[in-house]
Amino acid sequence: MKVDSFESVSKISRQSFDNDNKRMKEVDQSIKSQPESLQEINEYSQEELEDDVRESVKDINDIVQKVKEDLSFEVHDETDRMMVKVIDRRTKEVIKELPPEEMLDLSARIHEMVGLLIDEKV
Repeated sequence: MKVDSFESVSKISRQSFDNDNKRMKEVDQSIKSQPESLQEINEYSQEELEDDVRESVKDINDIVQKVKEDLSFEVHDETDRMMVKVIDRRTKEVIKELPPEEMLDLSARIHEMVGLLIDEKV
C-alpha cells in the first residue's frame, strides 16, 4: 500500500490555498485603489461628459451610416436622452423613433412645470 499519493494531494491543496491567498491579496489591492479612480471620475466635469456623449453619438452615427443608412442616433436637446430614428432610405421619412420625440418633449415640459410649481411654493 502506497501512501505517497495522499502526500501529493496535500501538496496540491497547499498550493491551491497559496494561490487563492495571492488572488485575494490582488483583489484587495485593486479594491483599495478604487476610491482614487472614483475621485477621478467625479472630477470629470459635466460639460466634458456631455461633450464625450455627443461625440460618441456622432461616432455611432458615422459607423451606422456606413453599414445601414436608415438608422440615426441623436441626443434630445431638452432631456439629454438618446433617441434612435429608423428612416426610410427612399423617402427619408421617419418610420419609428425610440423613444418617440413627442414623449421626450412631454417629459421636458413636465419637468419644467414641476420646477415652476416648486418655485411658486418657495
